Amino acid sequence: MEDIFVNPVRDQGVSGEQQKRQTSLEVNKPLSGQISNGVKITSAVYKLLEFFPESEPLKNRAKEKALSIMENKDKASNQILKDIDLLLSYLKIGQNQGWLSPINYFIISNEYEKIKKEINPVGNKSLEAVDEQSISERQEKILEFLKENEKAQVMDLKSVLTNVTKRTIRRDLDELLKIGKITRMGEWNQVFYKLGGQTPQ
Repeated sequence: MEDIFVNPVRDQGVSGEQQKRQTSLEVNKPLSGQISNGVKITSAVYKLLEFFPESEPLKNRAKEKALSIMENKDKASNQILKDIDLLLSYLKIGQNQGWLSPINYFIISNEYEKIKKEINPVGNKSLEAVDEQSISERQEKILEFLKENEKAQVMDLKSVLTNVTKRTIRRDLDELLKIGKITRMGEWNQVFYKLGGQTPQ
């Protein structure tokens, strides 16, 4: 796990011992595939935080958030989602300061985004009803497109969601219809979708 990252993007303020560790990391390839569990991703965060200055308050805050996420990863909780967002914002600051390379930020943030998607529901049927009205990333893009273009057909949305099948787009549209985010007009090949509608009873 220690050898999957390339870090950091500059040497300023790095101690001699850190410089040695940094050099060994730089010759290794970045992570390919998934960081499979909470322990591994937390260890990866700790490894990257070694390149933050010791006096930097974000270093300890990021460690605390990473531990909290690991300990509560299997619980469906809005707090975990907030903790992940906070941790990623700390790491983003580290990237902006030159303590964390862009590729490593991308890798670690991608893994935490996967955790966010897995959190709800965690085998809890009662959460399914609550989560029914949540909006996926694809559906957000659909809503954004409709805001900008007033109305659209499936083919119009396919040009935005290039890696998504028409069937999946139609399923997303049906879900948005069910929760009252959009309305449908027309029939057959002249079906259009637009923002609006009433929340179903």
